[in-house]
Amino acid sequence: MPQRADFVMETVKVGEEGRVSVKMLPDPRRYTHMERDGDTLYIDKYLGHAVSLNDMVAGFSGVPIYELSPSIDSTSEYAQSRHAALSKEMDSGEYTPPAESAASHRELDMGGQERLIGFLSVDICGATALRRRDAAAFDRAYDLFTRELGTVVGQFNGSILKTKGDGFIAFIDHPSFTRVSDNVVDMGLTLLAVLHQSLNPALEKCGIEPISIRVGADFGEARIKTMSVPATGFVCQEVVSDALNRAVKIEEACKPNELLIGRCLYQLIHVGWLERATEVPFEGAQVGMPGYQTYRII
Repeated sequence: MPQRADFVMETVKVGEEGRVSVKMLPDPRRYTHMERDGDTLYIDKYLGHAVSLNDMVAGFSGVPIYELSPSIDSTSEYAQSRHAALSKEMDSGEYTPPAESAASHRELDMGGQERLIGFLSVDICGATALRRRDAAAFDRAYDLFTRELGTVVGQFNGSILKTKGDGFIAFIDHPSFTRVSDNVVDMGLTLLAVLHQSLNPALEKCGIEPISIRVGADFGEARIKTMSVPATGFVCQEVVSDALNRAVKIEEACKPNELLIGRCLYQLIHVGWLERATEVPFEGAQVGMPGYQTYRII
């Protein structure tokens, strides 16, 4: 699994023509430091690792810098705009797409290679009971849920791997593991915000019971495997990934309206997210990893 380091930039001087010289320092929110044998060691407060500054810098040598920013600048503003659009739709029946441009859907195609992928599993709580009480209302809610929350996935440069009848599994596939990890967490929290601030008020406006969701996420290796039944001609491709399996199991362990992430994802997120994470109990034996840790993000 790759390692992450967080830095802060400090301006050294502003020169002619607006040229700025900066230096990067290990983020004090994440690291304490100590001197040993004439070297400065930085101790990660969250992961317990100790590394020298020289080793940190060496780890970045030749590593490309990627941009993978969400198209949403403010979750609260986005949720407000979708609330207005959905309220209008409940009256007129006319869909208004968001002003922000979501990334187009793409299938997970790894060209036969194994890659590191961020996965997120979303499930509607008590979907069976909701459908039994009012199938037509649930189908309407599920259509809006899939459309609005699926759009959020695209806003974070992700795609839907598959729908589940009462939820969906999404993924983000990109070479930058740090950007992917941060986007997965941000996306999970934005899904919850859009559900409660945009979708549920619209459902209640037209007399449909509001919904709650569970959201689980993790990060790790994945590959595509072709399955076939020669006697019938059936052929399909499926994703083989412990990270995907963990994301689903973690989601199943969530309380309603909660985002939980696995340890593999936790180790790669920015300190700003680490500050908002709290470890919670999890039966890791369910995913073949006794003692596997999970964290609530708020």
